[in-house]
Amino acid sequence: MRGYGRIAEVDLADGRVRTYDPDERLIRDFIGGRGWCAQIIFENLDDIIHGTHPSNVLVVATGPLAATGFLGGCKTSFAAISPQTGIYGDSSVGGYFGYMMRGAGIDALVIRGRANAPSYLLVDDGRVEVVEDPSLWGMSSKDADRVLREKYGDCSIATIGVAGEKLVTYASINVDWGLRERRHSQAGRTGMGAVMGSKNLKAIVARGSGSVDVADPERLKEVNKRLMEEVRSSPAYDSWMKYGTTMTVEWANGVEALPTYNFQKTIYEYADAISGRAVHESQAYVSACANCIIPCGHAVRVDDDFVVVDYENLGMLGSNLGLRTLQEVAKANYLCDYYGIDTISAGSVIAFLIECFQRGLVTRDELGFEISWGEAEKIYKLIEMIAYRKGIGSLLAQGVKAVANYVKRGSEKFAMHVKGLEISAYDHRAATAMALSYATCDIGAHHNRSWAITYDVEVGRTNYGRDKAERVIYLQHIRPLFDMLGVCRLPWVELKIDPNIYAEAYSAVTGREVTLDELLKCSERVWNLVRVIAYLKKGVCAKDDNLPARDFEDPVPEGETKGTTLDRERFAELLRTYYELRGWDENGIPTPQKLMELGLDEALAKLHPSTQGAGGGRTYEFEF
Repeated sequence: MRGYGRIAEVDLADGRVRTYDPDERLIRDFIGGRGWCAQIIFENLDDIIHGTHPSNVLVVATGPLAATGFLGGCKTSFAAISPQTGIYGDSSVGGYFGYMMRGAGIDALVIRGRANAPSYLLVDDGRVEVVEDPSLWGMSSKDADRVLREKYGDCSIATIGVAGEKLVTYASINVDWGLRERRHSQAGRTGMGAVMGSKNLKAIVARGSGSVDVADPERLKEVNKRLMEEVRSSPAYDSWMKYGTTMTVEWANGVEALPTYNFQKTIYEYADAISGRAVHESQAYVSACANCIIPCGHAVRVDDDFVVVDYENLGMLGSNLGLRTLQEVAKANYLCDYYGIDTISAGSVIAFLIECFQRGLVTRDELGFEISWGEAEKIYKLIEMIAYRKGIGSLLAQGVKAVANYVKRGSEKFAMHVKGLEISAYDHRAATAMALSYATCDIGAHHNRSWAITYDVEVGRTNYGRDKAERVIYLQHIRPLFDMLGVCRLPWVELKIDPNIYAEAYSAVTGREVTLDELLKCSERVWNLVRVIAYLKKGVCAKDDNLPARDFEDPVPEGETKGTTLDRERFAELLRTYYELRGWDENGIPTPQKLMELGLDEALAKLHPSTQGAGGGRTYEFEF
């Protein structure tokens, strides 16, 4: 099919590389990007032992709209079995990496094994090569980026820092930190940096001068022109240009959802100091991803360097830790990037530790020093200890679930995670759809799969109606679809662009006419496949679609939502409604009928081996 490149399969152990065209089913049923990641990992699932074992498969995949000239066509997914959660994990990143990889004729990398010595992977105009270079090991992401960029010139580089080398379970991947003019981005969530580190893989360098074979260039050009006109005419365009995601600090604090002091509070008294306005007044420059007219990378100075800040960083490293100035938050953000650590998980783990210390559950002897909210220098020290796994940092490097399992004594109540992944920056005790989003998210609690809190604010924050489950499912299909297409979701979510235009763009690129509903069915297929992976790998089911006890037992302490908690019984009923609408059984497992409907025959055979036949109009017998 037009619009697609090749897949490169790499064995790091012996350096062998095999390239091939994607098969028709992979294209039609899974589109690209995250969809390809899920299917390829499922195909290899029986051989994968755990997240940092050489048997794990790291998939790096773009989508068909990336590098076509289409607005926002820049996204790349990094995916594997997560070292943090033990189930499927992925993280999507913008910037120029997917653009360059597609320019080199490669749509996806399937990376196996472990290199015998520290190495990097070179993707260079159709050539894929494993290059040994132990000199890079021990460098920060930024230093490794600089060295490789001096060697290869105009390229895009994904690197890990010390945290990835040390197998911090939430280690991140930095992309293009060495360039101001390009958006410095992170594949932050689920520990993909640790997967690279476990494979002795310090970096991936992508350099490409080719172009994507678009089926109907004139149609794509017309669709793209229309999209850019709609973006520029959006009432929200100017504020988005000015603030990017950082303006969410003011919004979240205003609706009483800003995580504060480990989600104890929802309003932060120093929010103005770390707000979008504060970022705008202090910013040194802005930067954009490939094929984008919305430069959402807002960089501020940190000592003699710069760091791009966004809402999640400001929330989880700012209000959640009690840091009171933008400079303090920016430095914590910078250190996380420097060492290669997910800012969301780092902010959650350190906040949990501070609350444990407050409550006398962790002592000075265990920690090595005393700590309270807002003590910036001690927070910086903890980030370094996590990266190098020094002292208590070795425990913190395993994530908040592991720390709570160690501390015990009731600390599990305020360990803010779902399925082992730390909750991102929205308090949801007064936001039932957002709570359902977190509880049912396929990779663990993460806002980007279903940002439903705006719907809560719109229709009623504390009701548990069927519409909440319907909205969450819709968002869980449409938001990940952008990662499958390889395009940024922000014009849709922030500027209210009609999503049908993305189906038009896909049709123009591939020459296969599709509707948005057909693309959403592919996204539903991927959602169900990832659920099957989670069940097969760790038995994930209804018992795991749960939230921390704090959400049910600790009322919001102030503001208009004061006294609010989630109601256990009503939330359980909402979860049952969610399963019903998904076509899953009461235990949260996809039914044979649902898997048949989606054409997931291999998943059906693994999940329900008692069924007879595998699609194509065959007869099935079911056991319930």
